[in-house]
Amino acid sequence: MVATAGLIAGFWFPGVGIAANVGVIAYFVAASVAHVKARFLKSEFWINCLGMLALSATTLILTLAL
Repeated sequence: MVATAGLIAGFWFPGVGIAANVGVIAYFVAASVAHVKARFLKSEFWINCLGMLALSATTLILTLAL
């Protein structure tokens, strides 16, 4: 909920959006580490966890490039 609010606030305050995006990336990195440690490497890990991590990282890269 807070990440969503930060990303929406980023439309008006770019620094807030970038900080929220970095927080989302940190969340998915931590989730990926937890999945690997738990040896839960089923399709949910590959599609949901790594997919959202890739989407978040791509969004940050495009935000900084534009």
